[in-house]
Amino acid sequence: MTSEQLGEEATPGEVVRLRLKEIRKKRRLNPDKAAKLYGDPAMSTTVLMNIEAGRRRTPVTVDELMRFAYALDVPPEALLVPGADRRVQVAPGVVVDSIRLLRWMRGEEALDGTDAAHYEATAAESVEPSGRGIPQQLRDDFLTRAQAAFDGFFADSDEIRRKTRQQVREVLGEVRTAAANGVPAEELLTMIDGFLDRLE
Repeated sequence: MTSEQLGEEATPGEVVRLRLKEIRKKRRLNPDKAAKLYGDPAMSTTVLMNIEAGRRRTPVTVDELMRFAYALDVPPEALLVPGADRRVQVAPGVVVDSIRLLRWMRGEEALDGTDAAHYEATAAESVEPSGRGIPQQLRDDFLTRAQAAFDGFFADSDEIRRKTRQQVREVLGEVRTAAANGVPAEELLTMIDGFLDRLE
């Protein structure tokens, strides 16, 4: 089943179960392999197949959703959002298209019939302006580590540059000394070829 096989409007639970199967198949994982990647004996191949077919009485839990996203190497929202031309019923009488659903989940747009001021205030507390929810401390830590890695790289490249210059000086010095001592051109060329061979 693909998200195209959803009805015009689907519940979030229907979207998750169908997207789960669609993504699993796209990853070329059979149900047995996907259940093993899930990493919990309670998620057997049979349980997974029952979820995908809509035969399990309870919809996918939030914990399961996160674990499936992790096991399938996708962001959780990939399991929650159907194709662009589909609509999702987020509450009785509240149906939105997949783009609006995604904007709502990311804290970018309140839905009709909600307290927009409260939504925006809560979104501002939990989601960074980029819409990706990266806490400032995590961002600062990343930038500090990235700067340290760049500093190490440039320090290494300075050392490599210094050693390379030293080696080139030594090679040119040997060639100069050989030429000054009257070594025949044939031997000089052989010496140069030997140096060039070391570079490969």
